[in-house]
Amino acid sequence: MKILKYFSLTTVLILCFTSCKKDDDGSVDSIPANDYTEQHIIENDSIIDFMQNHFYNYEDFSNLAPGDGPELIIDSIKGNNINKISIYDQVSSFDINVKDSDGNLFPHTAYYVIIREGIGDNPTVADSVFVKYKGMLLNKDIFDQRNAPIWLQAKNIVRGFQEFVPLLKKGNINTNSDGTYNFTNFGIGFVIMPSGLGYYNGATSNIPQYSPLIFQVQMMTLNRTDHDNDTVLTILEDLDGDSNFDNDDTDSDTIPDYQDPDDDNDGILTKDEYDLDGDGVADDTDGDGIPDYLDNE
Repeated sequence: MKILKYFSLTTVLILCFTSCKKDDDGSVDSIPANDYTEQHIIENDSIIDFMQNHFYNYEDFSNLAPGDGPELIIDSIKGNNINKISIYDQVSSFDINVKDSDGNLFPHTAYYVIIREGIGDNPTVADSVFVKYKGMLLNKDIFDQRNAPIWLQAKNIVRGFQEFVPLLKKGNINTNSDGTYNFTNFGIGFVIMPSGLGYYNGATSNIPQYSPLIFQVQMMTLNRTDHDNDTVLTILEDLDGDSNFDNDDTDSDTIPDYQDPDDDNDGILTKDEYDLDGDGVADDTDGDGIPDYLDNE
């Protein structure tokens, strides 16, 4: 699946896919990735120009029936469409810091439109989401599409998609008399992101290097995740809040907390010391401000 990251989150964001050529002496040279700041300026200008000169089929989304979810269509503002409202005049934005291999942070801006918010809970960046989606390039080529809902692990998809889905809410699940089901009032929106929040210099068969991406998403429903079944939701194991779950390792045993059944390596399973009184607050027996499940003293 093309929106799935093929490696861990940090790896995808800093990965330098290597273009190789042999020198006369048989050595292999690698071409370094473009500078994040310079590349983002170039792509952000391209994205803004694209949004100013294109519109989406917003009229198809007006007065939606609860079960409707039209396909996103983007077209140029010209000819018969000269009076359409541009995407630029309808978007909001969010900024995400991208970390390079040296730990330096580079802000990247993504632009989005919420067409219908939905009526249920919002997912987190850690949850499993049941979605329909369509992925496009700025030239409007479709590189991936799911017309039937599919489960995705939000933490395993490209960063811009991961950070966008929590802005949508799930819909209602309705069971029909024949045992089938359908969804109504689900969240619908789309996001336009620079390549630093996508694949950056990692080209695929139909996504060139340094390609900004567009995703339409229809958020049907979600499941909260607890990857290690330790009763601590995975989102709560992202202790530094950077949406990278692989760099939180309380006991430094090389097993990230979200996969570690004993987060502090004190010999007591996390599930047996997290919230024994069931009040929804992590227990802190010695009152030192460190929850028992992270405190090995």
